[in-house]
Amino acid sequence: MKLKNLWWLLAFWLPMAFANTEPVAARVNGEVISELRLERFFVEYLEDRGRAVASIRSPKAYRQLRQAALDVLIDKELLWQEAQKRGLKVDDQAVQRQVEQIRVAIGGSERFVRRLQDAGFDEVSFTEYTRRELAAQQMFAALIRANTLQARHLLVRVAPDADAATDAAARLRLMQMRAAVVDGASFASDAVRSPFGWHLIYLPNHLEAVDVPDLQGSGTVRVQRARQQQAQARRQVLAQLRAQNRIERIDDD
Repeated sequence: MKLKNLWWLLAFWLPMAFANTEPVAARVNGEVISELRLERFFVEYLEDRGRAVASIRSPKAYRQLRQAALDVLIDKELLWQEAQKRGLKVDDQAVQRQVEQIRVAIGGSERFVRRLQDAGFDEVSFTEYTRRELAAQQMFAALIRANTLQARHLLVRVAPDADAATDAAARLRLMQMRAAVVDGASFASDAVRSPFGWHLIYLPNHLEAVDVPDLQGSGTVRVQRARQQQAQARRQVLAQLRAQNRIERIDDD
């Protein structure tokens, strides 16, 4: 967990005991996200994007940004609940290391305790919330790994200055190789040209294939695909969680 996020907890997190008495922004499988929690998080959400509430003149833009902030809180709750369902446990030492980092960052035990009290925490409840945040992050990482493509590829080498006929013949050979591979294998729909030749990406799982443009070298191809796969996996993981759980967005009404 980033130290900045831990610092934010003390300034903006509303403990559950108080959340139960506040107006509701959303419910995730019955668990409440309060309006006050959303308001406090919204300030931080905008600051992370270099904006402030007072700078937003358009009511439409304000609503869209607020809804996006609520999406983040909903996703956090979904990940925490998924971690609980799967029995994910966070090491006690890892939790204590995070708590100690913020204690030092605030300036020692006395100031740390005062900040906790101001935010409605004691050290026990803050430690448990830190455990919750770590569990959600670890759950997200595990789900992304499970949904990320482990791409492999076939390569028919062609000189960068090959004539059109040679280039076309190499591409045809690659597509013939594709047809000869074991039934059931999943490949990108088309071959990719790089200075090294024609590549065909093999996809061991079923995420939608992403086109890769002409790139300078196979290393760049791999880096580009890895980034695309990670972004696609993050979107897919969150979309699946939202579809599989009961979410009520009262704040949007």
